[in-house]
Amino acid sequence: MIERRKHRRYSVYCPIEYKCEDDNPVDSSITINVSEGGALICTHKPIVPQTKVIIKMLLKGEVFFIRAKVVHSELDEDKGTYKIGIQFTENSFSFIRRLYEEIEAIMLYQREYAKQTGEQISLLDASKRWYSSHH
Repeated sequence: MIERRKHRRYSVYCPIEYKCEDDNPVDSSITINVSEGGALICTHKPIVPQTKVIIKMLLKGEVFFIRAKVVHSELDEDKGTYKIGIQFTENSFSFIRRLYEEIEAIMLYQREYAKQTGEQISLLDASKRWYSSHH
């Protein structure tokens, strides 16, 4: 299998808000994984591919609004939710810098957690714990 992604994805849980450009309500969601080029998010309703969305993310205390488009939408039948792949169509250097700083902070938390407890946890679990205590 050939990897087509340009950027490494990190399995990080990050609370977000999103709004489809053709729809008024703002919905809350979480990321399943994220990179500087896009994210996989979990939603309770499907979003049609090619739909333009605006993502709101809080990274290291700074709010970012990122324009994106949906590239795929898949029903997770076990959970009754949708996995929505989004590609960022516009992001800034400051967003990318803050994203990597946030990921580094979560990885540091993961290592410190392992040192303190002797228990190894995944990056995804570390991010859930980190966000619940830092946001």
